[in-house]
Amino acid sequence: MIGLILDSTVRLSDSDREVITEAFAGRVRTVDLTVTVDDDEFRDSQLEPSELCSRMRGGSTARTSMPAVEDFAVEIRELLDDGADGVIIITLSAEMSGTYKAAAAAAAQVAQERGLPADSGAGAEGVRPGEAVGIRVIDSRTASAGSVGIAHWAAAYAHLGLAACGDAAEKAAAQYSATYFVPETLEYLHRGGRIGGAAALFGRALKIVPVLQVDEGRVEPAARVRTTAKAARRAVDEAVAAVDAMRTLDGAENLRVQATVMHPEATDGEASTLFRAILEAAQAQWDDVDTAVLSTVVTAHVGPGAAGVEVRLVP
Repeated sequence: MIGLILDSTVRLSDSDREVITEAFAGRVRTVDLTVTVDDDEFRDSQLEPSELCSRMRGGSTARTSMPAVEDFAVEIRELLDDGADGVIIITLSAEMSGTYKAAAAAAAQVAQERGLPADSGAGAEGVRPGEAVGIRVIDSRTASAGSVGIAHWAAAYAHLGLAACGDAAEKAAAQYSATYFVPETLEYLHRGGRIGGAAALFGRALKIVPVLQVDEGRVEPAARVRTTAKAARRAVDEAVAAVDAMRTLDGAENLRVQATVMHPEATDGEASTLFRAILEAAQAQWDDVDTAVLSTVVTAHVGPGAAGVEVRLVP
């Protein structure tokens, strides 16, 4: 049986955790990123995103940092010592963070310690980049709810071993997930250096409401509209188009659509206007729609008031 390591931006709901933990026979670990608010440093799991939003609205600044290589190495060793015959690691987009590189370095380090051949990064014969024999690192090309969907793909194939599990997760990351979101302001993405191609929108007329997407792991503009209501509808329209495109892929005909509506401060019980609008539009399109609160680290970059929708095809 293999083990699973996630970074802390993959914020699992109780039901997600139950399904995924069962599939991996309890061998699931999380490695925290770090968020620093003014001069106070927290592990991602220590500070609630709603508290961060409150502090950011009050003028605090937030910055984030990736885990240390040793943080991943410790968890890999523990899983192997616990009897796992392989480990899969799913990280947020390598375009957004150095977390993937830290995980890959840890995989190579532990493989060397255990006498396993490992990829040096140049693509050793028979070994993929980011993979050691028995340890495989997956760049999710996304973050948050998108990574949760990829973890479910890994869980569905965990019983077939590391190769099948990793291949399923990689295919899901490349083909079966799409994320669209609407920030209250581009300021936080710009400040954190995660704005990508959406930089062209920064500083434009205040009346423009941008709809952004995660494309190949980068934040890119998807549309520009004039009102928040239009932005909510457009985000879901873009997600519908993405699902239609996924449906054309070989083998996708019998897969189910799941959607997650995300917000850093609210669930559907106490929601912002934007969050409610996206949720209602998503529920009008798909039957399987849930809600999720973004991790604190992701919140530091998208900022208070943001909301979005992630869609995926699942077995």
